[in-house]
Amino acid sequence: MDEHGKREIIDFLATFITDHKKDLMEVVLSNRTNYLTVVLEDIYQPHNASAVVRTADCFGIQNVHIIEGRNHYDVNPQVLRGSEKWVNIIKHEGTENNTRECFVELKAAGYKLVGTTPHVSGHALPDYNIDQPMALVFGTEETGLSDYAMSQVDDFIRIPMVGFTESFNLSVSAAICLYQLTSNLRESDLNWSLSETHKEEIRLSWYKKVVRRSDSLIKEHILGKND
Repeated sequence: MDEHGKREIIDFLATFITDHKKDLMEVVLSNRTNYLTVVLEDIYQPHNASAVVRTADCFGIQNVHIIEGRNHYDVNPQVLRGSEKWVNIIKHEGTENNTRECFVELKAAGYKLVGTTPHVSGHALPDYNIDQPMALVFGTEETGLSDYAMSQVDDFIRIPMVGFTESFNLSVSAAICLYQLTSNLRESDLNWSLSETHKEEIRLSWYKKVVRRSDSLIKEHILGKND
């Protein structure tokens, strides 16, 4: 679909959405970013992965990459609370090394891979400088990142702690990291906002999700034009 056709469908679907809902979507879109993205490697507790997706939506992260290995991810609607409608969940599955495929894709897109782990020295989270697009990589709940991921990330980040326990729960770690990093990002002079083209793509996707029978309505609209 070309840009003119996309805009026409958006304008058509907009007639089925309240002004309040459309205004809210525009506010959310203005705060969305792909400058920072999240990667979850082989998470085995679906509610934890779903909680991270929900957190990503809350902090304006548009894309969450889920690497499947021994474990497959199924959404947990009770935890997601509808956030999966607004965030792009990108699964990496079906290859011999799904982590490698994901990392190659992200590096080709210009992302710096930053691993989160308490087991190696790394930059303290509050002081981390987001000097280029960044993919924040989280590992499994028990063992953390795989050896392959540890060897391939470009940098490490750690959450300063002063207690006896060595790490936070996965979803808590993600929330702390995303709060700090998105705060740093929004206070910077970096161009972290989505492009207008990307906003249009997401706007169309969101409109189709909130309008009931949107696919059927679009087909009827197109057929009516061609009569």
